[in-house]
Amino acid sequence: MKVAAPLIVFTSSMVFAQGEIFDFQWEFRLLAISGADDKIVKLLGKEEAGLEERDLKVFILKGSGKREFAAKPELAAEFKARLSPPAGKSMVYLIGKDGRTTLEWPLADFTFAKLYGSIDAMPMRKREMREGK
Repeated sequence: MKVAAPLIVFTSSMVFAQGEIFDFQWEFRLLAISGADDKIVKLLGKEEAGLEERDLKVFILKGSGKREFAAKPELAAEFKARLSPPAGKSMVYLIGKDGRTTLEWPLADFTFAKLYGSIDAMPMRKREMREGK
C-alpha cells in the first residue's frame, strides 16, 4: 500500500483547516506544487501579500527538503489523482475559484510574476480588482 506524500499548506501565516478540494471552491484559488524544494518554500514565504491579495492557498504535494506543516494524506491523494503530475517532473498547477485546473507550468519555468499576471488577466480577478478586493 502506498502512503500519500506529505502536503504543506501556506496561508497567510497560518495552517488552513483542510477538507476536500471542493471545500475551497468559489472562495479560494489553489496553487498545487509537485516536487518542490526548500527554495520554493522560502519564496512562498516572501509572497504572502501577493498570495493573500489573490485569494491563493498553496499546497505542496511532494518534494524534498524540510516540511513545517503536514496535511491530511487524503487531500494530497485527491490532488494527485486529479492533476496526475508526471513522475519525476516538478510541476505547478493553478486551480481557479470555479474548481477548474486553469494553468500548469513546469516548476523550472514558474515565476510569481507569471502567476500573478495570469490571474490578474482572468475575468473574475478583474471584477475583484474593480470592486476593490
